[in-house]
Amino acid sequence: MMDACMVWLRTLFLLFVNIGLWLGLVMGVLLLLRPAAVRLLAPDQRVFLWGVGWVVGFLPQVLRFAARIPLPFPSFSHLMVSRAEGGCPLFIPEIQGAGEYRLALPGGAAVPFRVSGELVEALGWLGLLWLALAFALCICGDRGIRRLIRTGVELDRERYQQLGVEQEDRLVVRLCPNLPTSFVIRRGRRHEIALQRELTPEQLRLVFLHEREHVRRRDPCLQGLAVAALSLYFWNPVLWLAYHFTRRDMELACDRRVLEQLDAGERRAYAHTLVELACDRPLWGGLTTFGECDAALRVKAAARWRPEETGGRRAGYGLGWAAAAVLAAFLVLGGPYDRALTADLAADLAEGGGWACLGRELETRQIVPDGEEPLWVGGDSTYVWVCLRDEAGGWWKALCLRRPHHGYLDFHFGAIQGIPALTDCQPVAGEER
Repeated sequence: MMDACMVWLRTLFLLFVNIGLWLGLVMGVLLLLRPAAVRLLAPDQRVFLWGVGWVVGFLPQVLRFAARIPLPFPSFSHLMVSRAEGGCPLFIPEIQGAGEYRLALPGGAAVPFRVSGELVEALGWLGLLWLALAFALCICGDRGIRRLIRTGVELDRERYQQLGVEQEDRLVVRLCPNLPTSFVIRRGRRHEIALQRELTPEQLRLVFLHEREHVRRRDPCLQGLAVAALSLYFWNPVLWLAYHFTRRDMELACDRRVLEQLDAGERRAYAHTLVELACDRPLWGGLTTFGECDAALRVKAAARWRPEETGGRRAGYGLGWAAAAVLAAFLVLGGPYDRALTADLAADLAEGGGWACLGRELETRQIVPDGEEPLWVGGDSTYVWVCLRDEAGGWWKALCLRRPHHGYLDFHFGAIQGIPALTDCQPVAGEER
């Protein structure tokens, strides 16, 4: 029972390490493109791109589904992932026991490494430690937030009228003392907004409008997914930077939506409120907040904000959504569903007697390979195939079940008309055979 648990922990740990590495690559692309994205895309469009990454990173089954959707052009995953199984990338292979393995780097490069029996056992304990840390990050931060919100007093109908805002179902507003910043969280089917009790009535109204807009934009749901994903991949520094910019764009997008509801005087008051309530201690957890350390940036954005009055601006906004959708598709869809590393296939053929079996089949069929043309090897988790050219210039494809631990039995040969497409194969040098 203990051994089965260790195997499960090791498998789960390696699965999320691989997905965390892939998510780091995706978020790294968005970070590299950020200077252009800030100029060309609206904040809510940038939030959409961040959200696509966080959702797929938190739900591996979405990644499996996305790999099934083909694109008319090479996708990012197709270019970067050289080994995959069931749509999930395998930069680090599944480790079943002690032996020789290979890291699958982008571009098909392989880095061999050896795993000892002690390391195999240690991977299970690492998986247990990783799960404990991930749960601790999720639960401890959430407990602190709920402790803060329980100190507040719920607004009554009279106070809503004084603020000039409507009371809404499934939305609870509390005034809490000594909060570092106002925030909103989701609890079951309703949202709770915690406002700083020390705010003036005008500030209370503006902050309430901001937090209510977070609820309408469903930001707490995305924030919760991002926090959960970051808790799983806390070891990847790229994702912490991506999380910071996700929060920033989320606040900028919310500011724009609130500014659309205000007149010129209220917009100036909103900017002043941002300055006065700027907080250098953003809270951790499944929530969105008002006072952030990016107050200067948000004030500048509020000062530059203008209503979308012209057709050109509306057209540019639509083009921004089209560009964001194409970029999201490029980053997530069309990845390899089942792809093997050529170095793994060559090693399996060598260890399982596959090269010897292929030689016997060639001799039986009286096929003499062209000595100047390498053998091209491809495959997946189930099959391995070898493309070769004979001395007469004809091409052949040999297909066999992949049986690295049970020995290769026989290859099924077929002639190829013309010159084959070798995009899914790589040449194998003589020393690898």
